[in-house]
Amino acid sequence: MPDPDYPYSCFRPLLAADKSWAALDWSIAGSQPTDASDLVRCFVDAGAAPLASSLPLVLSIDPVWLTENEFIDKFEVDQAIFVLSAAALDDGPTVEACRRWRKKGRHLALQLDSPDLVKRIPPALFDHLSLDAAFARYQLPAFDLILLEQAGCRKIATGVGSAALFEWLVDNRFDYADSSFVTINDPLGEGPPDLARLSVLRLLNLVLQDADSRDIEEIFRQEARLSYNLLRLVNSVAVGARTEIGSFHQAIALLGRRQLQRWLQLLVYADQLAHGNQPNPLLQLAAARGRQMELLAAASASTSDSPEVADAAFITGTFSLLDILLKMPIGDILEELPLPSDIADALSSGKGVLGALLAVVVAGESRDWAPAKELLVGLGIRAADHAKAQVGAFYWASRINTAKSAHAAA
Repeated sequence: MPDPDYPYSCFRPLLAADKSWAALDWSIAGSQPTDASDLVRCFVDAGAAPLASSLPLVLSIDPVWLTENEFIDKFEVDQAIFVLSAAALDDGPTVEACRRWRKKGRHLALQLDSPDLVKRIPPALFDHLSLDAAFARYQLPAFDLILLEQAGCRKIATGVGSAALFEWLVDNRFDYADSSFVTINDPLGEGPPDLARLSVLRLLNLVLQDADSRDIEEIFRQEARLSYNLLRLVNSVAVGARTEIGSFHQAIALLGRRQLQRWLQLLVYADQLAHGNQPNPLLQLAAARGRQMELLAAASASTSDSPEVADAAFITGTFSLLDILLKMPIGDILEELPLPSDIADALSSGKGVLGALLAVVVAGESRDWAPAKELLVGLGIRAADHAKAQVGAFYWASRINTAKSAHAAA
């Protein structure tokens, strides 16, 4: 059974202006105060230090934790941005503690929820500000945004519910933006995906059905861009080919069906199919979902001894965003891409163990704590293992971008 004294927590990517992952928002479940030592245990047990060194953790803290050196010192200087509520400005000891930590180079953020606070922020006391995106756009005067820019404060936007709001944040020089809009279907977004994506789905269907290699090769011959990416993958150092591979037959034989399947599952999201090599948060999130579900399946008391479930969990996670990508109901997609019944049921109706694992991941992304905790307890997944699975998934997915997706998927 999960340890009741160890809090569940969830991570969510924050995006830079180019939509690359820039940081991770780290939130703790429940309304009860959390002890700083619990977060230290979570950070250490989950092995989060390497991840935090590449993607700093943005974490809301109790002001009293500023006096607990063991907590602050557990993080290297650039591994964490500690967020304090606006009430911190009215507490003298907290202000002094902030001043001491800032002199040591620590990163502190203030939650800015009123225009009146802009002129009250002591110079150099905070190097980051956290603002609700809608508040920043519709309630904060443009002049105040200019003042914050001149003060050298980096801006973190929360509650980014649409691509249009994200673009406004980019135009107004926000440094980090919540990525929740990535999983929301935008009716004003770009048109339907290019036909190359459908070719990838056809390939996936053939691979899943263990089709003859000649049928798989034929689709590669019809799609020059897919051919290029396949040959680039198998000739990369990661695959370990001793001689250059120049044919589809050699490539498929070297990769093996399982590796080819995983590469194709991620390639379907890649903008490189049509739109260049820009960072693609949907691709990375699909990769993170798949890897997290795979690791959670391994940690679950009911599925830990079943590698087949872990593989199915990876497929379910990566395919869980196809409806967003293709702007199609998941039922219509499944008609084009027949899948094993357990995966199809999980995607279409949330049934079974795979459906429960997917619900855990989605609830964590949306900070819907009650169902997430109930499902995790039911699956026999400890809070420590939940955190470790997330850290492993985000670390793996953080190394995937559009230009390197094929390389990393292998």
